[in-house]
Amino acid sequence: MIEVAPGVLWMRLPLPMVPDHVKVYALDDGDGWTIIDTGMDSRRSRAIWQGLLDGPLAAKPVTRVIVTHHHPDHLGLAGWFQSNGTSLLMTCTAWLLARMPVLDEQALPTAEQIAF
Repeated sequence: MIEVAPGVLWMRLPLPMVPDHVKVYALDDGDGWTIIDTGMDSRRSRAIWQGLLDGPLAAKPVTRVIVTHHHPDHLGLAGWFQSNGTSLLMTCTAWLLARMPVLDEQALPTAEQIAF
């Protein structure tokens, strides 16, 4: 974790692919922390976040998470933060794009998918 400006913390979380990391931020918003992006949902990322929450971020609660876009390395742990009482902020389009893969269940490909 590096403080890049007063109240702005920068962290790199590992990814199991190339690129091998994602940049995430913690912003001191007075009464708590605002997290910008969360990293992928993995045991390793959860353990890193838990260490940050129990360590350098422990003085204040995380009050909100802002997700910049729908890729799983940016929003993967948003639900984990929400389950701990954190508000989630992201655009409707990004939320819909993130939900689409899990909502579009089909036993067989449609004719349109095959044609595409």
